[in-house]
Amino acid sequence: MVRRLSWACLAIFCLLLTGQTPAERPYEEPVDVVPPVEVAPPVAESVIADTVFAETTPVASECAAIPCDCGPSWCEKLMTSPTLTGDWGGLRTSLMEDGIIYQGYLTQFYQGVASGGTEQQFKYGGKVDQFFTFQGEKLGLWKGLLISMHAETRFGQDSNFDAVGLAPVNTNMLWPSQDQTTAISGFTVNQMLSEEWLVTAGKLNTLDLFNSLYPQNGRGIDGFMNASILIPLTAARPINLSVNGVGITKLHQGQVQGSLSVVDPNNSSTTAGVGNLFENGATIIAYWRHFTEFHGLPGSHAILGEYSSKSFTSLDRENFYFLPSVGIVAGKESGTWAINYFGEQRLWQDACNPKRNVGLFTSWGISDGNPNPVRWSSNVSLQGQGLIDSRPADTAGVGYFYTSLSGEFKNLVSPLIDVRDVQGGEVYYNYAVTPWFNLTPDLQVIQPSVVGNNTAVVVGLRAKLTF
Repeated sequence: MVRRLSWACLAIFCLLLTGQTPAERPYEEPVDVVPPVEVAPPVAESVIADTVFAETTPVASECAAIPCDCGPSWCEKLMTSPTLTGDWGGLRTSLMEDGIIYQGYLTQFYQGVASGGTEQQFKYGGKVDQFFTFQGEKLGLWKGLLISMHAETRFGQDSNFDAVGLAPVNTNMLWPSQDQTTAISGFTVNQMLSEEWLVTAGKLNTLDLFNSLYPQNGRGIDGFMNASILIPLTAARPINLSVNGVGITKLHQGQVQGSLSVVDPNNSSTTAGVGNLFENGATIIAYWRHFTEFHGLPGSHAILGEYSSKSFTSLDRENFYFLPSVGIVAGKESGTWAINYFGEQRLWQDACNPKRNVGLFTSWGISDGNPNPVRWSSNVSLQGQGLIDSRPADTAGVGYFYTSLSGEFKNLVSPLIDVRDVQGGEVYYNYAVTPWFNLTPDLQVIQPSVVGNNTAVVVGLRAKLTF
């Protein structure tokens, strides 16, 4: 009975966020949640700027010491190559020299609820992420032009609705939808106006954009998997999974310092989304970051604000009414806002190898509480690379999150079930078997929102291939 009621509660939550139930479409809002504002292309981040924290992707030089007993030289090349497929006989390098950059990843997940939660079962699924970057000047066009594309293929199943629902345990599998599909979730045209200014137009994959700001979080395929630790869920209501829009970005020493974007409020992760552009309003996203240095170690503090003029389902019970020929009709609430803070600080780094480091990351957010079902949210995490001297490419992390549901949402669902705030933690260890193969055991412990459901213990194993 509790399980059925918890699904009913989840269905109402998804209806409020997306207008459809989990069976009809993916739980999109939390990762609307990933609301970055950065408008630089996800792949071009390596072209535009270095990041505050060292990249977590292993490089060939760090893995050169891996023993190889196969004998032939091709084996040693395979074990130290940064990608499984190598240089394609020189073609990959040739394409890069001509301005075409390709990055491909196959990530597989085996994850399930060991105890508690809504359903105790394990599921297998995966994603193929393909990134393409085209550099205009090298292609014979003009200087400063960058075109980026992200194509995603989703297959199998995930455990996002088996654990607690309101704290998605597998962020990456939320894109591009809950169906087994292939879609272009990101396509942007970017033009550098100067060393400090960049303009962008096209379809923005919000998870990629957030990752370009804070790459240590890893898009759910390298670092943490739970969406509540990756980003503040207060941003879920104003910003969708993939959105069409335009923006301008201010750079500081190659890193994103601020941006202002205007995007369509509707999700377009599996569609072009240009036919009804801005018909339901617009979303304004503003971001500003201040870079700091603490005892010689880099850090930053940032504010992200979002406002959407779209009409959403109201959480006020008094706005729900019954029509004999229609049934229960939900009222509408015009507009929603959220403000979020992000902080990061490197706490330690190896004097001889800066890629060996430990960093702190935290985010806090607050919203209107209606129509946003999340009143406020927060997370804090520690992540490190090369914690073991002999394993310089391995990464590990531990994090905690708290999501406070709005009073309006709790009152709305109270006739069906009692709900409470959600909190939990996650720990992972990302083992670099080779530079192109990473294996990550992951453990999450989450207090469900449904009063009466036992604490969910979620166990997962993630395998990522870089090809």
